Amino acid sequence: MKKLLLFVCILFTSYKTMNAQVLKAIPADANEFYETSFPLLRTPIKKIILQTAETLKRHTINADSLAEALHKNPELKGMSKNDLEGITVLIMVQATKDADADLKKMVMEISHNDKNNSTDDNITASQNSKLQMIMNRKSDMAEEIGYVMKKISGSQQDIIDSLK
Repeated sequence: MKKLLLFVCILFTSYKTMNAQVLKAIPADANEFYETSFPLLRTPIKKIILQTAETLKRHTINADSLAEALHKNPELKGMSKNDLEGITVLIMVQATKDADADLKKMVMEISHNDKNNSTDDNITASQNSKLQMIMNRKSDMAEEIGYVMKKISGSQQDIIDSLK
């Protein structure tokens, strides 16, 4: 366990120094919007959110491009731009949650491998690269989520009501 904590500290330290940026967390209001709205959404909307978030794994997400793609989705025909931006936020928050799960899985695998190997070389370059990629994506998504949340500020309840 001590090795795992040391690994996480080294990882975050090296990440910050290598990329000269601070990891951004998703805005609290975006997470609250997700937690409030997702259970209330119609099943087809939930399915679109989950499937889209899954297809965006290992890709950089641009909120404007995502909203434009949603506008072209025949299942979402007739929805307002504001509703589509709300769905965009929900997809990006889901993608962030998926990235969190991927990070947790990787750390658990590294920890498990650490217990089975007596070598000090407990993290491979490939694992380090994957971890950094996920953290970069999470930081980028947090920025994009903040951008869209500003656009839908004050209209979250209207979006939720429209998507029920």
